[in-house]
Amino acid sequence: MPATDTPAEAGELVTAAGSRTGSGTVRTPARTFPLGPGARLGVRVDPGRWCLGRRGTDGATIPCPDGARVARGRQCPRCQADDPWRWLHIVHRSQFGPDPALRAHLMRPHWLYVATFAGGMTKVGTAVDERKHDRIDEQGAVFAHWVGLAADGLEVRDWEDRVSRDAGVGQVVRPAAKAAGLAGPVDLHELERIHHAGVDRVGEALAAVPGAAPFAEPWPNPRDPATLEGGVRHPYPETLDHGAHGFTVRSWWGPVALVELDGDPDALWSVDVSALVGHRVTLGDHATPVPQIQDSLF
Repeated sequence: MPATDTPAEAGELVTAAGSRTGSGTVRTPARTFPLGPGARLGVRVDPGRWCLGRRGTDGATIPCPDGARVARGRQCPRCQADDPWRWLHIVHRSQFGPDPALRAHLMRPHWLYVATFAGGMTKVGTAVDERKHDRIDEQGAVFAHWVGLAADGLEVRDWEDRVSRDAGVGQVVRPAAKAAGLAGPVDLHELERIHHAGVDRVGEALAAVPGAAPFAEPWPNPRDPATLEGGVRHPYPETLDHGAHGFTVRSWWGPVALVELDGDPDALWSVDVSALVGHRVTLGDHATPVPQIQDSLF
C-alpha cells in the first residue's frame, strides 16, 4: 500500500491482511494492495471497528447491510446470525443440518496438522484437502507436520478435539503471540525439538482414536527459517489499531511482518499486520518514529 499510489477514499475498510509464500497483501472491499518485500505501507488508522459482513452460501463475502460498528469480534449480531459458516468449527458438536455449501465443504477429505511458531508455541489444526499447504503457510508456522488424513471435516474436528485434550496441545495461537515470538532471537534447534515433541504427543493421542492412522509428513516451509537466526529484531513499538504508521516490509510470516523503520536500517520490527482488519484506513506519507531501545547488558 505505497503512499505514492493514487490516494484512496478516506476510511477504506480493511477486510484481510496477511501473507502466503512470503508475499503479503492488505485487502479492502474495492481492491487488494500487494505488500511484498521492499514495499512501503503508510496509513492512518481509525480506532473504531466495523463489521466485516458475512459469507454467502457460495463463500463470497456479503457486506454488512448496516455498516455496523462492533465492540469486539469481526461481525455484528445480525451478520453473525445470518452467516451459515459460523458453524464451521463446531459443526461436529452441533445437532442441525448445515447449509448445503457448508456440507459440501465438510464432506471433502481433511488433514490434521501440528504447527510450531517462533517463540515455541505449538498448535493442532485442520485443513481441507485443497488447502493442505496454504492453511499452514498463511498462519506463519516455522515447522509443521501433517499427522492424519480424515474422510471429512466432521471426523477431523473430532480428532482435533480429542488430541488437543489428551496431548495438551492447543488449537489457537493468536497473531499477537506470533508477533511476540518473532521479536527476538530464535533458536531453531530448540524450536525444532519443541515441535517434534508436540508431533510425538499428538501422534500418541491420535493412535488411541478409533479409525485414525497417525503418520508424520513434514510440511515444506516456503520461507527459510534460517533467516530468523541472525539480525536484530524488536517488538513493533505500537499496535496498528489506531494512529499513523509507516514502514518498509522486509519479510512476512503469516499475519506478521518484519519491517524496517525509517532511519534504522540495522534492525527489524515485528508487527501484527492483521490488527488492521476491521478498521478503516487512509493512505498517507506516514513514518513510525524509531523508539529508543536499550538492550539489556545482563
